[in-house]
Amino acid sequence: MRKALMIVGGLIVLLIIAAVAIGFFVDADRFRPAVEEQASQALGRQVTIGKLKLALLSGGVTADNLAIADDARFSNKPFVTAGSMSIGVDLWALIFDRTLNVRSFALHAPQLNLVQNARGDWNYATLGQNGAQNDNLKKAKSAEAPAAKPEEKSAAPEFSVGKFTLDDGKVTIHRLATRRTSEYSKLKLEATGITKTAAIPFEFSAAAPGGGTVTAKGTFGPLAEESERTPMSATVHIRQLDIAATGFFDPSSTLKGLVDVDAELKNDGQRTDVDANIVGHKMCLAAGCQPATTPIEMKVKAGYLLSNKLARLSNARIKVGASTADVTGTVNLKPAKAQVNALVNAPRMKMNDVLGILPAMGVVLPPGAKLEGGTASVNATAVGPADSLTIKGHVKVADTKVTGYDLGKKMALVTQLTGANVGKETAIQELSSDILQTASGTRADNMVLIIPELGRVTGAGTVSPKNELNFAMKAVVDASKGAMGKLNLAMGRSSQTMTVPFHIKGTTSDPKFIPDVGALPAAGLAGAAAAAAGGKGLTGQAGSGTQTGTEEIKKRLGGMLGNFGK
Repeated sequence: MRKALMIVGGLIVLLIIAAVAIGFFVDADRFRPAVEEQASQALGRQVTIGKLKLALLSGGVTADNLAIADDARFSNKPFVTAGSMSIGVDLWALIFDRTLNVRSFALHAPQLNLVQNARGDWNYATLGQNGAQNDNLKKAKSAEAPAAKPEEKSAAPEFSVGKFTLDDGKVTIHRLATRRTSEYSKLKLEATGITKTAAIPFEFSAAAPGGGTVTAKGTFGPLAEESERTPMSATVHIRQLDIAATGFFDPSSTLKGLVDVDAELKNDGQRTDVDANIVGHKMCLAAGCQPATTPIEMKVKAGYLLSNKLARLSNARIKVGASTADVTGTVNLKPAKAQVNALVNAPRMKMNDVLGILPAMGVVLPPGAKLEGGTASVNATAVGPADSLTIKGHVKVADTKVTGYDLGKKMALVTQLTGANVGKETAIQELSSDILQTASGTRADNMVLIIPELGRVTGAGTVSPKNELNFAMKAVVDASKGAMGKLNLAMGRSSQTMTVPFHIKGTTSDPKFIPDVGALPAAGLAGAAAAAAGGKGLTGQAGSGTQTGTEEIKKRLGGMLGNFGK
């Protein structure tokens, strides 16, 4: 037994010595020009690698300093670099037949540079084009050439790799239009059965900027002359993607938040169909916004035509709580910034659902104020760059109630003159307005506010990106219970309706209701000051219409309402 063990041990040592010896006699680097040429033809880019070394114990060849050139129209820096790579080969064929059959290909810590120019073109789009052109040229020449003689050698086999892996990679995205750069790290990619004529199964994962993750699994191929026309089928999962950190949007964009995506993508080389469920957390959608406290969910089905790079939205729906809004339209992906042209229709969304996303739309209520019950309806268009939309349309709030906010105190001018009972809980029958929302703020026109206890308020104004208010309003109210009503009775007037002009200043979180004292006489309130001051004007006659009387009216009314809006 001991003798047998000695024999076996000796054979093992002999094999190891033979393997080491073979390593000295086999020059793997002699295949480097062929490897570089095949890879360059396949990618349509110049590929260079360092010296090839035989690694018998791992069953392959290793090399350092891989570099794949970029499209010269974008950059003179490498498209891909890698510190090292390993190639799994058929050692028997390599050693005894001097042929290189690649079974696996692995890149370690590669760096990929993606560049999008101002026109929206990507530097990866031309990958494989020259290779396909070379193949077509070879086929054309082959068709024109006479038939090969039996003794002539056959053409080189198609480029293929049994398994490709990439680990610890990094992708840097440069967008020249916005001058933004972002990095995706910890890239992992595994693909098997790689040829130019078959679908290639793959799995991919990466860490996104801002802490999110991206994973995808599917098939890719057969390879097309234009990479974006290569058929693909994939399932994509994205978690906690920070929109502002992606590098795809302008630094001044109002669009912010964290996004989760679950999507199915199918590309047949002509059209890409997307079926996705998107959930946004802590979203900001408008100038002056604060993060939404309620998730915003969007279910999208879209068809994207590669010929015109136009995606058509169908069956798209936004969901907030139990309420929904329908979205139809197109997204043009041809420009560097995707251009949206969509219609949003949201009939009678529950106010309790909408309340959590109002901050995301730039609607910030005063501290303690809440809207309870009722509905909100929106019919609007959204046009322009995806990260800076212009929203134009009509909004309407119906049958809601403001609580936790003393609106009566804020509107003291109206309530004191009319005797209206408006307190910390205010019923709103209707609030509607035409809106125009851009990156420079919001414009509201044809505003109508109907408060049963008060009357009808109309006006227009703006909200700046800093939530500063500038509104000119008029309240048309029933004055029968207040000082104005008594004055009208004393003067024998039958109408008990009065118009009170005022401004809304301050901010959305701290609005200031300021009487337009200069417009009061023109609004028919000349006698209101006299009534409020004891029934006499400067001349001793109620409602004096002289210029001196008018100035006294302004003075007395302004003094009486000195605490108005505080």
